[in-house]
Amino acid sequence: MSFGFFRKGRSYGLSPGEREQRRRLTRYRASLCILSGAMLGASFPPSTLGVLACFALVPLLVVLADIEETGTALRFAYLAMLVFHLITLNWTGGYAHMKDPYMMIAGAVTMTVHPLFYCIPLGAYLFVRRRLGDVAALIALPFLWTGYEYTHSLSEWSFPWLTIGNTQSFDLARIQFISATGVYGLSLWILCLNVLAFLLYSSLARRERGVPRESLVWTGSILLLFFLPWGYGTVLLSGAGVDGSRPAMDRGEVTVGIVQPDTDPWDKWTEHGSAIIDRYLLMTARLAGSASVADSSGLPRPRIVLWPETAVPYFILTDANRRLLDDIRARIAAMDIAVLTGLPHMVIYRDPAEAPPSAKRLRGTGQRYDTFNAAALLDPGSDSLPWYGKMKFVPFAERIPYADMLSAFDFLRWDVGIGGWQIGPGQVIFREAKTGARFCAAICYESAFPGFIADFVRKGAEFISIITIDSWWDNMSGAYQHERFAVLRAVENRRWVAQCAVGGISCYVDPFGRVYDATRLFTTAALSRTIGRSGELTFYSEHGDAFAQGCLWAAAAFLFAALGRAFLQRIRKQQWELQ
Repeated sequence: MSFGFFRKGRSYGLSPGEREQRRRLTRYRASLCILSGAMLGASFPPSTLGVLACFALVPLLVVLADIEETGTALRFAYLAMLVFHLITLNWTGGYAHMKDPYMMIAGAVTMTVHPLFYCIPLGAYLFVRRRLGDVAALIALPFLWTGYEYTHSLSEWSFPWLTIGNTQSFDLARIQFISATGVYGLSLWILCLNVLAFLLYSSLARRERGVPRESLVWTGSILLLFFLPWGYGTVLLSGAGVDGSRPAMDRGEVTVGIVQPDTDPWDKWTEHGSAIIDRYLLMTARLAGSASVADSSGLPRPRIVLWPETAVPYFILTDANRRLLDDIRARIAAMDIAVLTGLPHMVIYRDPAEAPPSAKRLRGTGQRYDTFNAAALLDPGSDSLPWYGKMKFVPFAERIPYADMLSAFDFLRWDVGIGGWQIGPGQVIFREAKTGARFCAAICYESAFPGFIADFVRKGAEFISIITIDSWWDNMSGAYQHERFAVLRAVENRRWVAQCAVGGISCYVDPFGRVYDATRLFTTAALSRTIGRSGELTFYSEHGDAFAQGCLWAAAAFLFAALGRAFLQRIRKQQWELQ
């Protein structure tokens, strides 16, 4: 393997011994970067070794510490982040089944291009170090990284899947404080531990005799910071009660069912859709204990049943499919159950001027229209038919970022029934008529956005439902990672979460992050559980990403200070040259 990519300048004129020494140094640095990336990757679900993230950046910081040239330093940083992405996101291309070329290309691009985004906080760290020194840079790094993660969740380029705080979802005691800070509090905590561990390493590495006194300070600081959230969470969980009942009962209870039919997400768009709908209705009837179904489930009878993302593969909310919609609603009414289902939805623009630039055109007529990855509530107790259109999309896989401005690139669209969606008009809180239960329907990728889910809760969601597919990628890590996001969203908002997936993983999560009834991938399952409804707001639910915004302001302060120092140095240099 050649490491010339990481070398500064040419090696002409060097003796053979010097060239060999240089190659060894490059290999040593590259090995440390690979170790750093591997530790980060191994800390993400389905691995339960989230503790690795607390020290994963130390080898990378060791490499960066003695590199003055910014370009060389960023190339090593890219190597670490590339290894991290290859381990964590290898599922994105669907390589296990090799069914879709576009998906494979998009996955490869994600794994190789997205690591460049991490050069932003690391490049900022290098800039601050050059202008303000090592100490200021190490203090700034946790804020630079956390502030960057927050900004990376705000645009249509967003990909918060790799927020470093997501590594801690299995450590229930330590994550309880995120009801105040959101997952970004975990990110800052992890980065602070990495900085302290690097300082400890640096102190021990330059010792001459014995253990330096400052090493004891860094060791004590690491232990204190590491165990402080654990102590708080342990006390909190000890009084949480069974099934997280203590904070979630102020609005009563509701029984929620989940239907997981294990329909092939690739084939359902080409199969006969009525057979798929019949399967959902039959499984729902069994949950309801319908007299017309011999083998009822024996589970508590649900008031609300969740069907997964795009469960109904028709545009049943359009006038052309009114008869099919009426038939489905009649069969649901006979069960006396409300059904939240995922489905595609189409809006045709009567006036072409109303259509956004990214809108599609009907063949033949040229009429403009948009499609939405939507959820709708079919409630026998209500004549209305509320629907919600997904608002957060996987870049390129589901929607071209800023498609209205970049409509010329509309051909870059994954067209397996789910490509080229339009952004939904706004967040919707569904209300079940009989119990009055209010809830949201986050669709798939949206559950990776902590502030977005908190917005739903602030608008009145008493519990959170997540509908998804998650079986595109065979038995790889994507579905397991997605399931753990539900744990973080539950703790942040102290809300029950019900997650319904086509082929798994479906589950319930209580307000303290404890998971119940989790299904296995590629199995058929029908679940039902009585969960609590809450109207109380955590600090995070009420104030959103205030903590992350504070980190961003702190990062900006360090950057402005570094820029100010650079400006003053330039002025002084010019004055000296004039003298």
